[in-house]
Amino acid sequence: MGNVKRPITTDEALMGRSTNEAEEKLKTPIEIALQIDDNGFTTAKKLYDWLELNPAHYARWAKENITENPFADENEFSPLKAKTSNKGGRPTEDYKITASLAKRISMATKSERGEQARNYFIGCEQALVRIAEQKHKTEVERAKGIAVRNALTSAIKQSGENERMHNMAYPTYTDLVYRSLFGKSAKQFRDENGLKKKDNLRDLFDEEDLRKIQNAEMLVSSLMGYGWGYGEIKEFVMNKSLNRICG
Repeated sequence: MGNVKRPITTDEALMGRSTNEAEEKLKTPIEIALQIDDNGFTTAKKLYDWLELNPAHYARWAKENITENPFADENEFSPLKAKTSNKGGRPTEDYKITASLAKRISMATKSERGEQARNYFIGCEQALVRIAEQKHKTEVERAKGIAVRNALTSAIKQSGENERMHNMAYPTYTDLVYRSLFGKSAKQFRDENGLKKKDNLRDLFDEEDLRKIQNAEMLVSSLMGYGWGYGEIKEFVMNKSLNRICG
């Protein structure tokens, strides 16, 4: 068959090769492919080589994309000492460029590697949008949870449960909610996740679990309003009725 050159995958093209595994973990695939150094810089030649462009057009490319690029700030590139080719001739100009500039040039390049870079960054942007949307939804549930917990606190005060439980009613009802939904107490959650008392336990939960907790606490508040005591509420929620109602 001979040496058949198979098409490289996008992951292979973006990842490149690196002998420093620790460095790879700290950098994105595109930064590894462009050989971004620890200070956030690469060189024009490294970028040009990675883009697999015609070597004969390098000088014009560097002029259009770096030195005379209207969208490149002067602090994004600086000239390096010119190196003479082994074949002789005029020294090749090279530039130290920032990772940001290198990425922008990559995305604007009309080549296979440029398309790979565009797809990579579009994928990153889409992932960030999804993360931001999920974070927003979770923050909304947390904000709603504050109002629900305030309502539960008021219900506990009005019911007189806090006096009967020697000021332990709120943590007791909180544990009841957690145990009925997740089978764990607040202390177990804190111990398992290394949280201190001042840390917000609700930060551990996602949007769905926060909604379950809110529904459970609203139900407990309502049952208190009907005059139910802790024993009756506990018997009701621990027989899995709460999971069916709040799930």
